[in-house]
Amino acid sequence: MASASAQASLTAGAAMPIANGTDAQRAEARLVERAKSDPEAFGRLYEAHYGAILSYLYRRTLDAATAEDLASGTFFKALRALPRYKPRASFRAWLYRIATNELRMHWRRLGTRGRHVEWNDADLPRLRFGPSPLPDPAEAAQKAREYVRLHRALDALPERYRTALVLRYIEDLSVAEVAEALGKRLGTVKSLIHRGLRRLRTVLADDDATFADPAH
Repeated sequence: MASASAQASLTAGAAMPIANGTDAQRAEARLVERAKSDPEAFGRLYEAHYGAILSYLYRRTLDAATAEDLASGTFFKALRALPRYKPRASFRAWLYRIATNELRMHWRRLGTRGRHVEWNDADLPRLRFGPSPLPDPAEAAQKAREYVRLHRALDALPERYRTALVLRYIEDLSVAEVAEALGKRLGTVKSLIHRGLRRLRTVLADDDATFADPAH
């Protein structure tokens, strides 16, 4: 069972912004540099990004305890690697890269790409898709159920397509950030997204779920 702090982060869902727009990017870049030698600064980065990373891992595993363990591992490794961090796309993209590697190692330990999810309606409120919960509980529950169906459809895809689509459309990373998170060239990522969408549409041929074309 997930801890109370993890439950709160799952409820929050998205990262807490440090500022807005370009000012946010500059402020966070300064904070990242400080965090290389200042634990308090790293604590601010942790508070800003933990909810989003935990929610990403929960949406990938649909298991709160596993997501919490993987999120803890992600930030532990981020702290150790931070002195060597060199900004390319964004700090959050770097965190998603570490989190995705944690997921891959988790699945490797299980000897599987994933598992069939036995879902309980009591778990639905844990799924969040933005900084605030939907005001209508019935609407929120319906969206969560649709995501569970989508999760199973995504699980039918090869991992390279599945992860690219989740990062781009569910985590709302830019294509450049997805490239950073996956450690791949921009053109390769655009191709993965395009081919992944085509495969997903085939899997969801009888479903109402739709995706927009990749944005730049």
